[in-house]
Amino acid sequence: MDLEVVGRHAMFFDDDAMAAFANSPEALVDWNSLSIDRYDVRHLLSGPLPPRPKRRPPPPSLEADLDYERYLDLPSSSSEDQDQAPD
Repeated sequence: MDLEVVGRHAMFFDDDAMAAFANSPEALVDWNSLSIDRYDVRHLLSGPLPPRPKRRPPPPSLEADLDYERYLDLPSSSSEDQDQAPD
């Protein structure tokens, strides 16, 4: 397998003074003990978002029903597969 990586040199700033300011800590804004960029949308929030609850996987009995419905539209390889519907 061949892998080819292509890139181009791009200049964000025409002058060195502006580039140095953008890379300096003076360009950052304090937000809830974090230093973020002034264009970061988190500064519009009143505080950090609470952590999202983790999803629990569906119970195994429900998983079999979901798999049956998920693959219902696919053509079956034999007529025996159609008779194996979950109860």
